[in-house]
Amino acid sequence: MPPKKPGKKKKDVDWSADENFSKDRSMIYIEHTYECPIFQTKADECGSFFTQRIPERKFQLVKNRNGRQVPRDGAFEIGFSQNARTSEHLLWSGLDKGPPRRDKFPVDYEALVPDVNRILKKFYPDKAVGVGADDEDEEKEDM
Repeated sequence: MPPKKPGKKKKDVDWSADENFSKDRSMIYIEHTYECPIFQTKADECGSFFTQRIPERKFQLVKNRNGRQVPRDGAFEIGFSQNARTSEHLLWSGLDKGPPRRDKFPVDYEALVPDVNRILKKFYPDKAVGVGADDEDEEKEDM
């Protein structure tokens, strides 16, 4: 029997450290339980969605604080920050949702885009992307 290969351990990166920091890299923080593989799949889908939806921006997906956080049972929460040195904002919590399990996840990640753009504008108004003139008019009407 061949020797067992050690699992590929991801290097823990401190994104707020000077050598890794970029004010153009937004952080997506997801806390997800390990009770079912769908939670990990949905976390990866969320990161991919924002990368494709807002290609002008860099995103870094951080799941369960890079393994340092023990997730709560049934947890699926999405947090977002402008960059690694700004505060985290909760975009979605499925903690108190379900059963069924599908209720723990956003039906459509597109619904989170306005909140992401609001956070991007809050810290760096010139860095908000994916917002057309129509979106800005709608926000003014809401005020």
